[in-house]
Amino acid sequence: MISIPLVNPIFRLVMRCVSIVVWALTILAAYGGRFNPEYLTIPSVLCLTLPYLVALSVILILFWLITRRIFFTALGVLAMAACIGPVTKVMPLNTSKEPTPGATTFKIMSWNVLHTDDIERPESPTNRAVEYMIESGADVICLAELDNFSPSELRKASPALIDSLIRTYPFRAGLSSTDIKVLSKYPVNRAGITDPGDFGRQRFDFFKVRFPRQTLTVGMVHLYSYDLSEEERQVVTEIKSVGTAKSSVKEFKGSIMGKLRNAFRRRAENAAELRKAIDSTTGPLIVCGDFNDVPNSWAYDMVVGDDMRDAYIETNFGPSHTYRLHMFYFHIDQMLYRGALKALDMEVGKIKTSDHYPLIGEFEFTKK
Repeated sequence: MISIPLVNPIFRLVMRCVSIVVWALTILAAYGGRFNPEYLTIPSVLCLTLPYLVALSVILILFWLITRRIFFTALGVLAMAACIGPVTKVMPLNTSKEPTPGATTFKIMSWNVLHTDDIERPESPTNRAVEYMIESGADVICLAELDNFSPSELRKASPALIDSLIRTYPFRAGLSSTDIKVLSKYPVNRAGITDPGDFGRQRFDFFKVRFPRQTLTVGMVHLYSYDLSEEERQVVTEIKSVGTAKSSVKEFKGSIMGKLRNAFRRRAENAAELRKAIDSTTGPLIVCGDFNDVPNSWAYDMVVGDDMRDAYIETNFGPSHTYRLHMFYFHIDQMLYRGALKALDMEVGKIKTSDHYPLIGEFEFTKK
């Protein structure tokens, strides 16, 4: 048997307790979306952390395997087996697909563009977000946090760059009263399906994109955010010692927890309205955007229902994240679809102008 000096009885006891707690939390996180946030908040919070709890669980299983503690190794494996379904949603085991010969394919981008501000390079002399859109190759671009297409929103975009954007995407749609906009290479109009409003904000809008031989309905989403201040978002990144950890935990239990509770509840309401909108549509449909929540969450599962499919899950291998600041590395932007469509590929773009990465999905129209 392998002998590890540090593995004394006290250390093993601590590791046993830690392992049981971590595996229990992993299972709770995997099924956290089954708990209505109207009544319980902690499961929804844990749901966000599932990929990290899975990674920690695997490390603990390997520890017990190396030290040849069969019982705890088996216990860890059983814990992972108990949540394999939810885990494969956040850590899928698929790859991209080739299009059917002769099929009509298209690319669609979904991006919370943060008013095209450039967080990474504020001194940049040009608008890198607009450049990225033009160079993306997407046929349809769905944007959140863009109030209009004026120079005040497309800051630092030269007249020549804006003209290039207009030439590439001559069709645009979106209400001036919302921050949801669509650019398209093909004719696009609002579909007349939107939510009744949430604290003065409309959380989604639907559009009809008329391809040469097909019409695609696209629902662009921007569900309720967490409403955390910049200082509150720094809670995780400021943990550098026991003292700062205690301070962060205290702040989390105070104002932050209250805001999280409110956010999960508001998103549940948004998701219910969005699901009604989905049910009112027919034909090929893509629903994408900033869900502010992860796969397996209550809001996500409500929107997916029993008929929507997740393009990222069906075409990717392993976990990813679409929010990138403050160490909140969560996959909170989604692209769902149903109808006569097939997901071929899903790319998480790595441009760092916004606090979100863009999603670029490739689809084909099918005959069924």
